[in-house]
Amino acid sequence: MLTSLRLVVFRRSLISFMILQSGLDQEIKFHGFGSGKRGQLGISRDKIKSINLPQVTCGLEDVQIVSISANGDHSVAISADGHLYTWGRGFTGAADANLPQLSLSSLRCTKAALGWNHGLLLTGDEEVLMLGGNYHGGLCDLEKMSAVKHRSADSSRATLNEVIGLDGVKVVKIAAGAEHSALVTVDGAIKTWGWGEHGQLGLGKYK
Repeated sequence: MLTSLRLVVFRRSLISFMILQSGLDQEIKFHGFGSGKRGQLGISRDKIKSINLPQVTCGLEDVQIVSISANGDHSVAISADGHLYTWGRGFTGAADANLPQLSLSSLRCTKAALGWNHGLLLTGDEEVLMLGGNYHGGLCDLEKMSAVKHRSADSSRATLNEVIGLDGVKVVKIAAGAEHSALVTVDGAIKTWGWGEHGQLGLGKYK
């Protein structure tokens, strides 16, 4: 018996996820529909252009997922114990995945936000890491980009990068636009970076 239904539609994304909770054990299943050309629906090992009826996302059946997010051609989910799952178009340095892949990082994640080519992760230690998107810069001069630290135990999985210029500042909220990012620190400061051609960074300039 169906006891709960929630539809998650992601702005500027070509896919949606339906979250169904049913049965005496309150089992939760994720159903994806929309564009699946890069595997971002997670419903089949084979390539699928698009579907117009919800189908179960595979590989998360025995995982308690507390958060799911999608944008562009990729999707991510976070489990109750803080593990990160990614699928769809691979971030910089990672291959595409048609089914959810468990990140091998030992970090405990609490939230994820996705842009078109990058993602942000908030950890249990209030630290922010980036998935791909190095070319969007950081919170300091671009000449310092070589100082970025990579965290990856497997070259086939997405590489996690520290946000340059944050310098250990604790963060409580994150958000990602198409090609830009924003965060709120524990002290209430708002910081933005990335593509600002149309003024979307709110910094009083267009570059």
